[in-house]
Amino acid sequence: MGYFENIKLSSYRNFERLELDLIKSSNVFFGKNGAGKTNILESISLFNKGRGFRNDKIINLVKKDSENFLNITNYNLKNNSYEIKVSSGVKNNKIFKDTFLNGDKSPSSKKFINSCFSFIYFLPDMERLFLSNPSFRRNFIDRMIFSYNNEYNKLINMYKKNIIERTKILNDNNYDEAWINNIENNIVTNGLEIYGFRNNQIEILIDQLGILKKKQRYPFDINIRLNDESSYNLNKEKYLNILKMNRESDKFAGGSKIGPHKSDFVFTVDKNYDASQLSTGQQKTIVLLILIAQCNYLIENKKITPILLLDEICSHLDETNRYLLLELTQSFDIQSFMTGTDETLFSFLSTNTKFYNITNKWQIVTHQNL
Repeated sequence: MGYFENIKLSSYRNFERLELDLIKSSNVFFGKNGAGKTNILESISLFNKGRGFRNDKIINLVKKDSENFLNITNYNLKNNSYEIKVSSGVKNNKIFKDTFLNGDKSPSSKKFINSCFSFIYFLPDMERLFLSNPSFRRNFIDRMIFSYNNEYNKLINMYKKNIIERTKILNDNNYDEAWINNIENNIVTNGLEIYGFRNNQIEILIDQLGILKKKQRYPFDINIRLNDESSYNLNKEKYLNILKMNRESDKFAGGSKIGPHKSDFVFTVDKNYDASQLSTGQQKTIVLLILIAQCNYLIENKKITPILLLDEICSHLDETNRYLLLELTQSFDIQSFMTGTDETLFSFLSTNTKFYNITNKWQIVTHQNL
């Protein structure tokens, strides 16, 4: 398994400096709101490809009145320790994220770094996953795919870029037919590929949830389906024809009436009971079960050891959800990071848990359950 041995932050968010030694099992950050607990989780997520789980602008990561931030970790992979640095840099008056492996930032080093990490997230707004807008559920499923395919975000970004480019072309009354045909061909190719990945991810989750249900007495039978009528029996020729027919209406509306950016996902339990009608605690149960299923798939099928980042995880923790959180964090041989306002919220955790009291930006108090 891979795990973070430590982390050192300089001029990151609210921290002037922060240094933590980490353990390879469960790490819990607790303290008052605003102490910076979520910022620590975000700093860890930044070692992965992209801009972290908040997807914020790099300039917002730099502490006020500082020029740049620097995050350093020693990451242990197969008993080899690698120093990985993430910092902000400036090029052509634009602030960007830069990554170094043992001081080197060559493409091969960055490729190696990207291959090291797989993250599974729980963020507080996931408790309203089934009540939120469709884009939130799309992002939820897409993050699952990204946990084993770190090129998937590139596909999503290419698709979005072509949708935007098509809109610009359509608003040029003298556009070149060959040009827009090429863009629409790219949209169709990428769009069908995204549909394929998402449908496959649904099948993975349903299959894994079924396996777990047989092993444990979990409270729900969960079903997931793609809700997108335009995707039914959609092939390349049909997709291209629809885009061509919709050019005029898409010109005024912007974007495209059809495609994976319009999809939604429907989650039901037992006999097709909509998950959005369950209590908040029950909805959290379903999310935790899905995260367990995804971890099980990564470990058993992909031979990938994910790292858990669980922010404000202890709300709505009844007996069932405490059991599921314990199952998620301590039945797999993986490293986890959790945040909460009070240490007692995590009293149900067993041994091999290290607690960090984030009291303010200057002082960190730690102790460990052995």
